[in-house]
Amino acid sequence: MAATMNIHSGWCFLAYMDLHTIQLLLVREADDLLKALWSGELCRAYLFLLHNPQPLLAFGDSHLRAWDYYGKYVVVGFSLEEFDDFTQTKKGRKTQHIVGIVQSGSGGEWRMYMNKLYSQQRVAFLSTWRRSHFTRTPNIFPDKISDLQGATLNVATFDFPPAVFFQRKENGEPYVFGRDAEVVRALASAGNFTLNFKEVPPGEVWGELLPNGSWNGIVGMLASGAADFGIANIFITSLLGCGDHQHFSAPYYHTVNCVIMRMPPPLPRWQALLWPFRENTWVAFVVGFVLSGPLLYCLARGSARSLGKTSYLESLTSSYLHAISMHLQEPPAREPTTNTSRLVVSFLWLYGMMLGMFYCSNLTAFLTVTRQPRTIDTFRDLHESGLSIVSPGSFFGTLLKSSANQYMRELYQRFIPLTSSPEEWLVDGRAGFVASIQSGNYMMAKINSKYRTPMLRRMKECVWPFSLGVGMQSNSPLKPRIDQIMNYITQSGLVDYWFKDSLRITTQAFEPVADYSLNNLGYKATASSKSP
Repeated sequence: MAATMNIHSGWCFLAYMDLHTIQLLLVREADDLLKALWSGELCRAYLFLLHNPQPLLAFGDSHLRAWDYYGKYVVVGFSLEEFDDFTQTKKGRKTQHIVGIVQSGSGGEWRMYMNKLYSQQRVAFLSTWRRSHFTRTPNIFPDKISDLQGATLNVATFDFPPAVFFQRKENGEPYVFGRDAEVVRALASAGNFTLNFKEVPPGEVWGELLPNGSWNGIVGMLASGAADFGIANIFITSLLGCGDHQHFSAPYYHTVNCVIMRMPPPLPRWQALLWPFRENTWVAFVVGFVLSGPLLYCLARGSARSLGKTSYLESLTSSYLHAISMHLQEPPAREPTTNTSRLVVSFLWLYGMMLGMFYCSNLTAFLTVTRQPRTIDTFRDLHESGLSIVSPGSFFGTLLKSSANQYMRELYQRFIPLTSSPEEWLVDGRAGFVASIQSGNYMMAKINSKYRTPMLRRMKECVWPFSLGVGMQSNSPLKPRIDQIMNYITQSGLVDYWFKDSLRITTQAFEPVADYSLNNLGYKATASSKSP
């Protein structure tokens, strides 16, 4: 302590160390601190000896990447007010361990304070250094994360079933439930903090990159400090640089993204007459039928003349009528008079009998079930169909635009970001809705149940696998503890349970066919389920 009293030549003196290295840095202005190596892997302890506190105070709100947010800091030379101001800088608010040593009015007496996180009391008194010893033994670096002592943390989200459901209470306050809501509630229970759910402004959803380089939506609220967590089926990604404005918890779920669309209406029943045979079979049949009349006519006429006889098949009309009766399996009025004609007619009768048998059996099978037209199963099919693509926000549009698949890139020209439910687009058959497989399943169950008939289907080609996590502020001090709890949650299987339970709660919205709709998703539900 006494050594700090003799430092007057520099504005700030920084010593940072790990178990193998001690480095000293003399600082005269805030930018000098950029020379420090903020990447210790072991002890990660930092000691500031201040003559002028302004460079460190200025550094607290600038160059946010040049800082060890998980290090341990001891700062000597602040006044109590200056130490309090430093703990509220952008770096100070996200650093768990900062200790300030403040000289009191009495000569040779120093007071030790520490910062507090997520508390109205921003600094706490630890002990006094007097006459070469502490008046009480201080716990300099206690664990401030495991128990937040009931502090209120804000959660940015919006109504996005089945991850997040909003139901309004009588006073208008939203009750939030769903898989993602239960995940953060479990985190709150383990960390002893309370949650305040905050809706993002209408239409902003996850967030978009603005021309000035900032973000709106959930990403913007996390970046500005308006929210501590963000939930709503959040993909762990750094697309367009959002990873510079928010971080993510450890993943708790994995998903792929698919396109759902309206199922095309069944083919008209009158077309069933054509279904038993494929196109090439029908072509062969027509060719055979056209040629059978002239063939029979030529053979009958030639055979009759060689034998000096007459035959009723010597006219082209009678030959065609005879061929038609064989295809219809009706006995002809007269039989051929020559052996050659009889042989040909016998083969034609066999051909006609087999053809009629196959046609009738296939027709019976096709009339038993409703036949669907050719469906859209790949992005190539989707591109050729002319349908638009819709989804909340612009995220999937960005994925389409940057895809290596040419059909996806061209589909970007037909992408429409939505600010409301896609139900109208899907029911009208105007567009395909791209979403995670869980969101798509929920939408199909909801609409199919509403109209009491299967109306939607999922395209077979699914793409863009992502892991889901809870959005967090960049360099949040909560991340190590949150990741630890998240691993326990995923290993326990609770995430799947919460997803199924959220669907069970919403079955009343699917009445009176709730059982059918949820059975489509593979879950058992009862129509008597009640919402909270």
